[in-house]
Amino acid sequence: METVERYIYAVARRLPAKAREEVAIELRGLIEDLLEEKVQGTQVSKEHVHSVLMELGDPEDLAREYGGESRYLIGPRLFDSYLKILKIVGSIVLSLVQLALVIKAFAAPTGLITFIAESISALFGAGMHVFFWVTVAFAIADHFGEEEELEAMGQKEWTPDLLPEIPDKQRQISISDPLLSIGLSILFLVMYAMPQLFGVFQIAGSVTTVIPVANPETVRHFLPLFIGLVGISIVKEVWKLAKRVWSGQLAVVSLICNGIAVFLAYRLFANPAFWNPDFVTQLLGAHTTEASEMLANLWSVFTTRFIYGVAIVYVIDSLWVLYRGFFLRRT
Repeated sequence: METVERYIYAVARRLPAKAREEVAIELRGLIEDLLEEKVQGTQVSKEHVHSVLMELGDPEDLAREYGGESRYLIGPRLFDSYLKILKIVGSIVLSLVQLALVIKAFAAPTGLITFIAESISALFGAGMHVFFWVTVAFAIADHFGEEEELEAMGQKEWTPDLLPEIPDKQRQISISDPLLSIGLSILFLVMYAMPQLFGVFQIAGSVTTVIPVANPETVRHFLPLFIGLVGISIVKEVWKLAKRVWSGQLAVVSLICNGIAVFLAYRLFANPAFWNPDFVTQLLGAHTTEASEMLANLWSVFTTRFIYGVAIVYVIDSLWVLYRGFFLRRT
């Protein structure tokens, strides 16, 4: 029956991935035996199923007996996914950072010792960012996701009525999009923290110059806002990876994250002090052309209107979140 499958799903999802199938088979057999004993040859009814599941108890407690749940920063339910995502995101970010450093070294050759020192420093910093943000986001998702059904119903005692639904394919979340977003977010944070990577590269002969997009004099002042913007984006994406299924709760969390992100983006990008006021002058150097005035006007429009583009992206994402989290469930 569907209720039995929902119970098995509720137990198995809290277990390490490698143990889920075996436990599901064992638990299904146990429930069938208990039902046989309960019905004594009569037809199985909902009341029989309800009684057997009440005897087995809360799926969370049963999963703990199977060795699934205990007191961890990140429990077995998500630990396999955590390691997988940590490896994938780390590989992407570290590869891109190293590629940028190699390109920079070819464009502006330095000594071998200097290159190695810069590489170690940049890769260590990027690796720490990846580890910190992915770990924090998974820990939050694991902590607040454990008892979501009970909290949603406002009850302390478990009953089969609180069993989560088995997700359909339309509501499942693909792993690729959140991974890409996490990788890009961490990469942008690393680039922002390293001004030599956050700008336009201008190569003249053997000399390479980086024209910074942000104001070099105030870039450190805005770093907390940038960390907050990237951090809230990573938390949202890792939460999606942890849940892997769209729900009303996930939609609400995503909408809250989007609202915070828009606020932080406004404080960051709408402030004229964030942008490099001499970007066009530094880009053109001593060369004054007829197009310089037009380029200056374009830069002014870009810096003042950039926040509108960011807001539109978040509005579109919020509408998509509402559809996947609420309206898709009714279809």
